[in-house]
Formats: sequence, structure tokens, C-alpha cells
Amino acid sequence: MPKRNICIHAHFYQPPRENPWLEEVEREKSAAPFHDWNQRITRECYATNGTARILKEGKIYRIVNNYEKISFNFGPTLLSWLERHEPDVYRMILDADRASVNARNGHGNGIAQSYNHSIMPLNSRRDKETQIIWGIRDFQHRFGRKPEGMWFAETAVDSETLMLAAKHGIKFTILAPRQAEKIRLLEPAGEWTDADDSLDSSKPYLFRGAGGEDEIAVFFYDGPLAHSVAFGGALHNGLFMGKDFLKKAGKTQGGLLHIATDGESFGHHHRFGEMALSAAIGVIESAGKAILTNYGKYLEEHPPAYEVKIVENSSWSCEHGVERWKADCGCSTGNGPGWNQKWRAPLREGLNNLKERLDDVFEKEASRYLRSPW
Repeated sequence: MPKRNICIHAHFYQPPRENPWLEEVEREKSAAPFHDWNQRITRECYATNGTARILKEGKIYRIVNNYEKISFNFGPTLLSWLERHEPDVYRMILDADRASVNARNGHGNGIAQSYNHSIMPLNSRRDKETQIIWGIRDFQHRFGRKPEGMWFAETAVDSETLMLAAKHGIKFTILAPRQAEKIRLLEPAGEWTDADDSLDSSKPYLFRGAGGEDEIAVFFYDGPLAHSVAFGGALHNGLFMGKDFLKKAGKTQGGLLHIATDGESFGHHHRFGEMALSAAIGVIESAGKAILTNYGKYLEEHPPAYEVKIVENSSWSCEHGVERWKADCGCSTGNGPGWNQKWRAPLREGLNNLKERLDDVFEKEASRYLRSPW
């Protein structure tokens, strides 16, 4: 029986918290006893995942770098802060990627992210392309290689976003299962069927634009398993988590069992989550029944046999597509009497109008000094 393949993807991100005048993060009382939230989450998550403790009989048996074992992306704004303020943590991340390149036939665990935490379907085509180009260049600058994959904020995409990523050499991305609309066999070309009935998250799917000139692979993560890690208590016991992964991997028929979740789940949202992750990894590796891999390596060995159409303007965190970033759709983490988000639409409209006017000024003035301002 062939060994199964397992991939755990973690999306790490923090927004830029710097005071734009000082270019430093000011004290944030809510992060006490730490100076600010970047510092606190680093201590709870980013640093601990690079030095995760494995216990044996109540004592530290081994210290491991989880980043060497999992797939990951770091937002450029977070990496910029880590480089300046936590250089040891920053180096652990880069070192882990280099180690994974050597261990996985040239395929590193790190993938790029669109530069800002921008909801791509709500951007203009020009801004989408800027986000992709800047994300690629930032990754190359830090990791010293071209990225194979790219993570989009909130996994929010439309066809144009995926085709622009493919245009710039991105080979794959990761989406939520509900973002698949229809699938069909590639060779011979089959009939389109609803993804709700037939999506197999253990397979990569090929997405092609209307003209067919560009294409990109899409991995749809295992939704229930990802939910159990992020919200269902799987990280309460890493040994059970590892066994659960192995059990479910045994049902993939040689495919890829994989999840994607916020990386902050491993230590920040769930205390000692990094230890649970390292314990789960230990269970998987010691069992000898499955291989921990990353998306680039798996894609090289298992090219897509199926094609997919995506749900346009969709994301992993809004049941209404991308409405939570532009309308009063009802998505929230809690509300009181009379609560609403009707302010979202006029705020976005106002900011978009301002952006368009500033774009005109930028293009006019920058063209005096730059051959291609955009």
C-alpha cells in the first residue's frame, strides 16, 4: 500500500501597527504585559514554533522547528517587523525554508502572499497585479528563490486574480472547499458537475482562464479537519490530532490530506498549540504510514487530472462571498441591539473614490520621473 501524503498549511499575518510618523509600534495596553501585540504573538507563536518542545515523561525530550515540517506563508508586513525586531525568529523561518528545499526535491515550505492583506476581488485589475508582483518580489528578496505558490488574504479570489497570478509564474494557491463551483475530468474532457456533490479535497485541480492561455493549480483544503484544528479543540491533544490525521489520510486513496488555518492557532489562539503541532507531526512521522509534504512537491508528483470553476468573489470567512468587506452582510464576531454594519458601503465607496483620484495624480506626477509608474 502506497504511503499517504499529509500537508499542514499555516497562514501567518499581522497588519502594520507602526505609527507612520515614528515608524515604530507604540505601546498597546491590551497586549500587556508585552509592549504590543506583535511582540506578544511572537512570544506565544512565531518564536515558539521555531523552538517547539516535545515532552517525554514530563521532561523536554527534543526541540524542533515546526516550520521545517509544515507549509506556510508569512505576510510581508509581519516579516518586515520580525526582521527588524526579532531577527532570531526571522532567521529560523528562513532557515526552515532552506532546509525544506533540500529535503523536498527543491520545493520549499514557504509560499508567497499578496503584499497587503487586501481583498483581491475588490481591487482594480491594476492593483491586483501590483499586490501579486510586490508579494513575489518580497518573497524573492527574503527567501532567495521564486515562490511556487501564493496565498491570498482570506482566500478571497476571482478569476482575474487567479489568471494574473498564473501570468506571473505562480503555480498554485489554496482555497476553501466551498469556493469550488464545478469540476470535470481533463482527459478526456468530461461534463461539468457541481462541486458540492463531487469535490475531492485530496486532489489538485486545474483552473484555466477563458482564453486558456494561463493556468494555475488549486488545492481545496479539508474543511472539517481544518475547522477542528482552528476551532474544534484538536490542539488540546497533539497525540490524538496526529492519529486523527493518519486515520483520515488512510481514506484518501493515495491523495493528499491537507488543511489550511491561521498560523496563530498554533500557540496564540490556543496556548501550547505549537507543542500540540509538534507532537502531531511526531506521531505522523513515527507511524511510517504517511509522508509529510508540501504543495509544490506534491504537485510535481501528482499533476491535476481535473479542472475546476471557482465561485467568483468568494472567500473562506464570509458566507456571502466578499460582502463583509463592503456591505452590511451580517458577518460579525458579536453584536448588540440595533447593531449593523451599514457604514461599510459608504466608507468603501468614499475610499475608492479617493483612491481613483490619487491614482490619477500619481500616474501624472510619477511619469515625470519613472518610465513605468505602475
